Amino acid sequence: MSKGTKLSLVLLSLTFLLMAALMSGLIKSESWEINKIDIRAEFKRVSSEQIRMAVLSYPQRSFFKVKADVIRDELIKLPWVQKVTVNKKWPNTIIIKLVEHKAVAIWNENKLLNDKGEIFEVDGFDNLEVLPKLIGVENQASQIWDKYLRFNKIVQTFGYDLVSTRVSKRGGWELYLSNGSVVNLGSQNMDARLVRLAETWSKLLKKIKTEPHYIDLRYTNGYAIKWQKPQVNEHDLIEQKDTGNING
Repeated sequence: MSKGTKLSLVLLSLTFLLMAALMSGLIKSESWEINKIDIRAEFKRVSSEQIRMAVLSYPQRSFFKVKADVIRDELIKLPWVQKVTVNKKWPNTIIIKLVEHKAVAIWNENKLLNDKGEIFEVDGFDNLEVLPKLIGVENQASQIWDKYLRFNKIVQTFGYDLVSTRVSKRGGWELYLSNGSVVNLGSQNMDARLVRLAETWSKLLKKIKTEPHYIDLRYTNGYAIKWQKPQVNEHDLIEQKDTGNING
């Protein structure tokens, strides 16, 4: 008899023995109960106690009867849980790997956005009011977050931060700067328009010793400004104002 044939017979015998043990109830004995939980998580927003309570609420204890996917479905419901994997390790251990959401922005006033541009909900914001506030269409959250990061880098080149944005259903952007200025960016050529503002910002403040209240960048060759305390005409233009149609 060849070695391969002998190995096949051994494996077949072990299979029969396992099936017999299952049928006889041997595997239901306490010696096969899961009694150890190995948790791998950051524990910043989710506690080990929350995780253990979710696992202990599962009625089954037998290694062979515990279903990892059922426990996973319970854990993913916990606030702040972004991703979780659950595996069983012979003979008595459940291994849980849990990743928490990293909140980067407040979304539409009552939800949060993580660093992947995914929307999630929690019971309270708990000292997260300092996060930027984004308002927009839900199915565009990821794209809006990417553009926010890009626009914020441009705004930072002239000394401010982008604290809030509002994106209309038609794709028009309004930017709210940390100095209180509001920038109407429109929906076309947005990067180029914002760069144009950045390049002329220092010249703008040298001319008028106050912060702009409202800046409309939707002109082709320039932009219009409304000052907080008008010291010149209420609306001023930098470069040459295009008196034609204003693009969105």
